[in-house]
Amino acid sequence: MAGTGKDLLVIGFCVVDDHEIVHDGLQAMAEREPDLEFLGAATTRNDGASLIARVQPDVAIVDLRIGEHSTGSGIDLCREITACDTAPAVILFSAYGNTELLSQAIDAGASGYVVKETSVRRLPEILRTVQQTGSYFDSELAAPLLRRSARGRSPAAEFGERELSIVRAIGRGADNHEIGALLHISPHTVKYHVASMMRRHHVRRRAELVRVAADLHLLDP
Repeated sequence: MAGTGKDLLVIGFCVVDDHEIVHDGLQAMAEREPDLEFLGAATTRNDGASLIARVQPDVAIVDLRIGEHSTGSGIDLCREITACDTAPAVILFSAYGNTELLSQAIDAGASGYVVKETSVRRLPEILRTVQQTGSYFDSELAAPLLRRSARGRSPAAEFGERELSIVRAIGRGADNHEIGALLHISPHTVKYHVASMMRRHHVRRRAELVRVAADLHLLDP
């Protein structure tokens, strides 16, 4: 779990991926970053669930396709992990920049979706963003999802203009202080709006608000 060393917030993370080279790469990455702590790795869904329960990381990085020797997919593991109230944030790690998989990831409770090829070099900052704001989704990958039609959704699920500005900022990884500065309101007011939206739309995570707005075709600039 996250701890502090003097003024430094340390983010503990683990990885579930069936390629040991990925384990080694992420461990080496953590050794170069003073605020990141590598807590362990697993190669299967079952071992991953056990590891996460044992080390209680702040963030779990889970391969979308864990492998043929594993029971279930990374999506299944994500859904299992996030069903718990004390669950860590889950970043699904994938070789595929696929909007349908992104949609499934958000449905499963993922806080982030990272494409391996383009994002490994940015993973330290992505981990920090997820820890600070609760979500990270690559804007290029999310753009097609944000343009989906919202046919059949109730008008009661729509967002007000200020709420929509907040949700768009959440999708860009902004925290409450940054959103407040952007909209000229206090961070406490931002927190109030976010809590209100989550109750109204029956979701528990900030990332799910982004998904609701995307399905309503409300996130296009």
